[in-house]
Amino acid sequence: MIKFRNISQIEKLYPFIKSVAGADVYNGDFGTVTEGTFALAANAKQVVMNVEVGDDEGLDKYFIAKGSDLRVLDLDKLDGQELEIYGKQIPTGVAKGDKLKSTATGDLVKGATAVPYVEVTEIIGNHKGIVVRVAASAPATQSVSK
Repeated sequence: MIKFRNISQIEKLYPFIKSVAGADVYNGDFGTVTEGTFALAANAKQVVMNVEVGDDEGLDKYFIAKGSDLRVLDLDKLDGQELEIYGKQIPTGVAKGDKLKSTATGDLVKGATAVPYVEVTEIIGNHKGIVVRVAASAPATQSVSK
């Protein structure tokens, strides 16, 4: 599950893409949206951020069936911002400072060396969740003319 760190991220940035699940997914899975269909993907800049309801709300795995409408978060619009991540996508043994990237299964793994990635800035209560800073695009370089 992905949560915004600040309410202004919703109000000012509105970083959502409307799509449909191309296969069964879990809330918080990373992937890409192509022609309105979400698919799991490695090194992804988009993540499922549906509102959870019912008996499975708040569990580590919140199942979403193929063909379901999705609310997908576009990390490009949140570059440099902080998010909270909970659940199955968090790798075992994650620590502050780890750079995480998505795998083809939609989960996160340690060891990202290039954007896109999320960097762990805080561990939330007994490793139940993490606070991450989004790095969706390479920083701009300045050229110096003589």
